[in-house]
Amino acid sequence: MVEKMNNNLLTIFTPTYNRAKRLSNLWESLCSQSNKDFIWLIIDDGSTDDTREVVEKWAIISPFKIIYIYQPNSGKHVAHNKAAELCCTPLFMCVDSDDILLPNTVGLIHSYWQEYLERKNEIIGWCTRKGNLEGKPVRDKNWPCDEPELSCVSLFENLGFRGETALIWKADWLKHYKLPVVPKERFVTEQVLYYQMSYTKKMKLKNDIFYLFEYYNDGYTKQGLRLQANNPIGAAIGYRVQYWAAHSLYCRIKKALKYKIWLRYFNISEYQVLEYFTGMKYEASRLYIGRGINWGLSCMITICFPIIKMVIRKRLKNGL
Repeated sequence: MVEKMNNNLLTIFTPTYNRAKRLSNLWESLCSQSNKDFIWLIIDDGSTDDTREVVEKWAIISPFKIIYIYQPNSGKHVAHNKAAELCCTPLFMCVDSDDILLPNTVGLIHSYWQEYLERKNEIIGWCTRKGNLEGKPVRDKNWPCDEPELSCVSLFENLGFRGETALIWKADWLKHYKLPVVPKERFVTEQVLYYQMSYTKKMKLKNDIFYLFEYYNDGYTKQGLRLQANNPIGAAIGYRVQYWAAHSLYCRIKKALKYKIWLRYFNISEYQVLEYFTGMKYEASRLYIGRGINWGLSCMITICFPIIKMVIRKRLKNGL
């Protein structure tokens, strides 16, 4: 049953699939929060383990509100769309089912909100680095430590930051955007959503590290190319967005080449990809790949395709 979520500042959204055992670590970290002014929204993406039973037991004793939603297995991106739609709190944060939050997390987020209450229309959220289980940032090269206000595109494309981030969004802004849903596919990178939302609009970067994680072999990050290969159109949408966000001619050509190779290998047409951009808020002119670049890359790919195909097959076989 879906209850209306109100009178709280923050929704912590957790998508989960067959993670009943690992989910307990997150549950314990939420129970340890010094500030419990939040709602835990769990969307179960078709689990076949005892996730429902476990969560229902927690809901009885929980010091904060828990809302559990079950959906047929559709993918994290579909769950994210549903969570944004259901959110009725001012702030929204996604925390994966195998990660944990330090006890001061909700308190810090409250302080961010209070700090910017008078000028809250100038930014659309906050961005911090994730840490490993020792609390140290992972791959934090090019992170600007002076806590500037930047768009996601500026952080990842212009500055070249490649680390893991925790994002707290203003829900009223988030609700205007969705991840595309491709029939029979179960994955689209969240980058597609974040770049839509924060191309010109800025987020406030903070140096606090309160979101801790580790990579698991069955997680999205570790599955890499194989996950993309199982969801080829969704992956192609992500590659097209990377082209759109590229900040230099060299980067645009490089991203366009990767995108065109992907289309050729999986026999995907441009139309199959671009139709999903109709409902998204991307500047059409930047999505366009010029005729000269298109022709040049097509010729290069045609000549080199036997070698390209062999490399991709090898990487897929090795699970890279």
